[in-house]
Amino acid sequence: MSFTDGALNLLSDYVKKGAQEKPNHIAFIHGENKITYEQLARQVEKLACYLLKIGVAKGDRIAYLSVPRPEFFYLYMAASRIGAIIVGIGTRQSDREIEYVLNNSEASYIFTLYSMYEFDYQERFAKILPVCPSVKGMVIFGGEARLSNAIAFDEIMEGDYSEYKDALLEREAQVSTDDGLIIVYTSGSTGVPKGALMSHKNIIHMSLVELGMCEANTDDIWINHLPVNHVSGATEVGATAIVGNCTQVLEPFNPQKALELIERHKVTILGQVPTMFAMEFAMPDYDKYDLSSLRIVVISGAPAPMETLKQMHATMCDNCYNCLGLTEVSGLITYTAPGDSLETLNLTVGKVAPEFELKLVDELRREVPRGQIGEIAYRGTSVIKEYFKLPEATKAAFDDDGWFYSGDLGMFDENDNLRMVGRSKEMYITNGENIYPAEVEDAIMRFPGVMMCACVAVPHEIAGEIGRAYIVPLPGNEINVDDLKEFLKEYLASYKIPREYVFRDMLPMTMLGKIEKKILRQEVEAEMQAKKQSK
Repeated sequence: MSFTDGALNLLSDYVKKGAQEKPNHIAFIHGENKITYEQLARQVEKLACYLLKIGVAKGDRIAYLSVPRPEFFYLYMAASRIGAIIVGIGTRQSDREIEYVLNNSEASYIFTLYSMYEFDYQERFAKILPVCPSVKGMVIFGGEARLSNAIAFDEIMEGDYSEYKDALLEREAQVSTDDGLIIVYTSGSTGVPKGALMSHKNIIHMSLVELGMCEANTDDIWINHLPVNHVSGATEVGATAIVGNCTQVLEPFNPQKALELIERHKVTILGQVPTMFAMEFAMPDYDKYDLSSLRIVVISGAPAPMETLKQMHATMCDNCYNCLGLTEVSGLITYTAPGDSLETLNLTVGKVAPEFELKLVDELRREVPRGQIGEIAYRGTSVIKEYFKLPEATKAAFDDDGWFYSGDLGMFDENDNLRMVGRSKEMYITNGENIYPAEVEDAIMRFPGVMMCACVAVPHEIAGEIGRAYIVPLPGNEINVDDLKEFLKEYLASYKIPREYVFRDMLPMTMLGKIEKKILRQEVEAEMQAKKQSK
C-alpha cells in the first residue's frame, strides 16, 4: 500500500478532519495554553478568511519569522486552505539575509514576532522594508503593532470575517495537491540561499513517512522545538495534523526547558539533532528528570556519537532511530530499523525509506559499485521539483527523470545501510589523499570527554591542505591532544588524523542545532589573510 493511498488533498483537510472526529482533543500546548482541534480549525478558518479580505491571491507568498507557537500553525494551515505559499525566515538571520529572502520570494505580507532574544523585529523590518517593494503589510505576534502598515495578530482574531466563508470554499476548490505550500531556504553555505518549493503532496507524503517510521498514534505527544522555517519543523506540524489528534508541545530549544517539558507533559516522541542530546546530557542535574514517558527517540542531522547513544539508551529510551533528512526531499530519506545495534546507529543513517529511490553516482552521474563512495541522488514523491526562481540551480541539481543530486557523499555497508561521508565540497586533499571530514569527526567523537567537534581544511604550503579539529569538551573535562592522536590511530589512517586542534567552549550552530562550519571556514580564511598581510 502506498503512503499516498487515501491521502487527503490539502494539509488543512486533516485539521478539519481532526476537528470533526475529536474536537476536544488537544492539538498544541504552548506555555499554559492548550488548543483543541476544534479551536485550531476555527482559528485557521478565521485567518484564511482574513487573508482573502486583504487580497491574498492563490500562489501569493507570505513570509513568517517565528519560533514554534500557535500563530505559526494557524498561518500554515490557513495558507493551505487558500493556496498561498508561506516562506520561512530564521530568527537569527541577518538583515541582509532577510532582505534576500523577501525579495527573492516576492513576499506580499510578513508575519513576525514582536520581540525575541532582545531583538525588536518591528525595528528591524522598519529598516529592511524600504528595499523590499513587494511587501504590503505586517502581522505581529505577541505584542502591539507600531508600524503604519502593521496589525497585531490578536486584533485580527477579534474580527468577524464570516462574509468571506463562501469565497473561502470557492478558493479551496481551486487548490491542487501539487500546488506550492511552503518555501524553505537552504543555508547558502555553497552560494546564495536557494528556496526549495514544496507542494502539499510533498509535505503530506513526508509526514506520512515519518508517522510510519514512528508508528505514531492518537495518544502520542510530540515536542517541537525545531525551527519552523526549517523542513523538519514544517513536517512535524504536518505529522501532528495527519495522525489525527496527537499533541505537539511548542517551545524553542533550551536543554533544561526541553527536559522539563518532557517530564511535565509526558512526551512520548522526541526528535533532535545529536548536539541537542549532548547539551541535555551535559546538564548538571540531568538525572533528576523523569523521562520514562519517551517511547521513541529520533536522531537526525548526523550520526550520533557512541557515548551519546549509550546514554540515550540508558536514560531516555532504547527505541532509537537515526535518520537522514534533506530540505529538497521535504524531510527524511533514510532511517534505521527498530532494534538496530548501537554500532549501526552510530555509523549509518539506515536504509532508504519506503517509496523512495536512492543511488550513488560518480562525477558523470554514473552509478558506482557497492562499497565505493559516491554522490547521493534521490527520487520519490516528496522530492521537490524546483528551486524558486532559480532555473539554473534547478537544472544543475535535478535531471529530467526526477533525480535530485544532493552533493552529499556516502557509501553502502555490507547490510545496505547508508554511511554518510560528508559534503563533496567539504572534502580536502592532504598530500594527494582525499579526506572526508565526517569520517574524522566520527572518530573524534568516540574519544571520552568530547561533546562536539568539527573538522575543516586549512591551507598548507607542503601538504596542500591539512585538517583542523575544533573540539568542545564535556563540562569539567580536559582533553590531552597527544592522547587523542594516539586514540585516533585505531580508527583512522595516519594521513587522516588532524594536524591542528582548537578547543572551544562552544561552536557556532545553526538554528537547527547543527554546527555551522561555514563560520569556521570563514575564520580560517581570515586567519590566512592576516598571515599574508603580516609577511
